[in-house]
Amino acid sequence: MYKKIVNSLYLLNIIFQGFFSLIFPIGCALLLSWYMVEKKNMPSWIYVILILSGVFVGLFSMVKFILGAMRALENLEKEQKAKEKAKNRKSGE
Repeated sequence: MYKKIVNSLYLLNIIFQGFFSLIFPIGCALLLSWYMVEKKNMPSWIYVILILSGVFVGLFSMVKFILGAMRALENLEKEQKAKEKAKNRKSGE
C-alpha cells in the first residue's frame, strides 16, 4: 500500500514538472514579447517569433526532462532488483 502511494506521488511529480518545463518558457517568451512590443515600441511580429521559439524550447525541455526521469526510474528499478536478488541469495544459503 505504501509503495503504491509513493509511486503515485512520484508519477504526479513527474507530470507536474514536465508540464512546468513546457509552460514556463512559453510564458517567459510571451512576457518578453509583450514587454518588447509595448514598452520598447518594437514591431508586433516579435510576438510570433518569440512565442514560437518559446514553444520549441518548452517542448525540447519537457522531452529532455521526461526522458531523464524515465532513465532514472529504470536505474532505480534495476538497483532494487539487484538488491532483491542479493537478499534472496543470502536467505537461500
